[in-house]
Amino acid sequence: MVLYGTIDSLIDFFSFTAWIFYGGAMLALIVMRFTKPNYPRPYKVPIIIPVLVLVISIYLVIGPIIDQPTIEYLYAALFILGGMVFYVPFVHYKVRIPFMDGITVFLQMLLEVAPTTSMFE
Repeated sequence: MVLYGTIDSLIDFFSFTAWIFYGGAMLALIVMRFTKPNYPRPYKVPIIIPVLVLVISIYLVIGPIIDQPTIEYLYAALFILGGMVFYVPFVHYKVRIPFMDGITVFLQMLLEVAPTTSMFE
């Protein structure tokens, strides 16, 4: 998205992708409210608030596509789906590649982001 061009387009496409995730979070909250009613909840929210945010997020995702359809919205959606290509096998199914643990630790040290002690054991 950065390679496309102006700062205005970057802001537009960032907000487009952000509202996709906000909507997904609200949908997950609504689904969990009805499928897992006995789970502990640190704070309670009236169900109308997640429903309202979900409707707003659907509007803010679909609205720009209908108003001014451009190929960049497809690029943003493909970028999100591209992340799923890595998430499903490596996080959900816990597929491990032998040399990746060393690369992960190296990048965590290089970029100074939360090195895990479990990687060293």
